[in-house]
Amino acid sequence: MPGMVVRDAPVVSHVEHPDERRRPRCVEVVDVSDPTPRIRRVRLAGDLADLPVTGPTDHAKLFFPPAPGQEPPEPELSPRGLVAPPAGAPRPYREYTLRRHDPAAGTVDVDLVRHGSGLAGTWAEDPRGTLWLYGPRSSAVVAPRDWYLLGGDETALPALARWVEQLPAVPVHVVVEVADAAEAAYLGDVPPHVTVDARPRDGAAPGTTTLLDEAVAAFTPPPGAGFAWMGAEAGALRPVRRRLRAILPTAAVDLDGYWRRGVEGTGLG
Repeated sequence: MPGMVVRDAPVVSHVEHPDERRRPRCVEVVDVSDPTPRIRRVRLAGDLADLPVTGPTDHAKLFFPPAPGQEPPEPELSPRGLVAPPAGAPRPYREYTLRRHDPAAGTVDVDLVRHGSGLAGTWAEDPRGTLWLYGPRSSAVVAPRDWYLLGGDETALPALARWVEQLPAVPVHVVVEVADAAEAAYLGDVPPHVTVDARPRDGAAPGTTTLLDEAVAAFTPPPGAGFAWMGAEAGALRPVRRRLRAILPTAAVDLDGYWRRGVEGTGLG
């Protein structure tokens, strides 16, 4: 039985991790696999036994080599946190959801969408050597609800998989925009209380469709108090936000603009 829903309580809270546990760590690539044709899974090993990975959306900064064969820059910290690069200089890191953490083995899996360009995209085509990992800063905690609506595009697939693994056995409906049916296989093995509505773009560019909004429009909320989380291109989430606010209180809607079309190096994924 699910826990009792307290309808007036905050739905989402965040547990901040102490500095020692989110410290910079040098990690090494020890395995590479492809769960789908467009997603590359990189297993990183290092001093990771106490890495704080508990929530469904936990993410960390990965510091990449500026060019093949070079060393990644070590994160520079001040008493106020991470030191930003000089004005006009590109960020040496990108943020990624941590798909799976194995404390005993000292490893963490990170799934990267392959797009072949940019700092992380270029590296993902031939992942090797070392990186620096910094974070996660905090972990999300969601109060028990009667049902959940989750969604996103390819960049949100690792978080969606973590949500599905962690939520209780109440109705969970997942809507996801993917390039094609092959990418939908990422969420192919789900428990009976989870339904997946995969919407292929079929040649349309990421961030240009209304597929997520159409999927939410077709969703019929179950009885009781619900919660919605989605991560996708920021522009694609604007109509979704308006639609969700018609069926859920503002406090029960959590949408993350994981990236912005035409802007390199923003968001997650």
